[in-house]
Amino acid sequence: MNSSDTDLATSPAIATWYGGPGGPPITGNVCNIPALRSEAPFSSMIAAGGISLWKSGRGCGACYQVSCTANPACSGRPVTVVITDQCPGGPCDSDPVHFDLSGAAFGAMAKPGQADALRNAGSIHIQYAR
Repeated sequence: MNSSDTDLATSPAIATWYGGPGGPPITGNVCNIPALRSEAPFSSMIAAGGISLWKSGRGCGACYQVSCTANPACSGRPVTVVITDQCPGGPCDSDPVHFDLSGAAFGAMAKPGQADALRNAGSIHIQYAR
């Protein structure tokens, strides 16, 4: 039996974003994963995870599909991100599940031409699946 991406069981989370609209400003990351910027295989589709995703470093390299649907700029299409860093402090520690997505990953959840509008929301509700 085949399962499409939209058949995955999802859970709610909160997402914010960091860096520039095209991706993170640096190539280094706590997980020491090379080539995070615009090169394949990650193409800047990365995230820092809050406590429940970071798991004291055991979350390094975990892949998640994330999508937003509550904001008018959301496309509803999932994007795949990999955890490369810890998201420390504030909502990253207090939200049950928190993704701090690269600007590129956050914008990729938007309808065509709506990436800036979605990023302007700052913090959004998302659905995710591992």
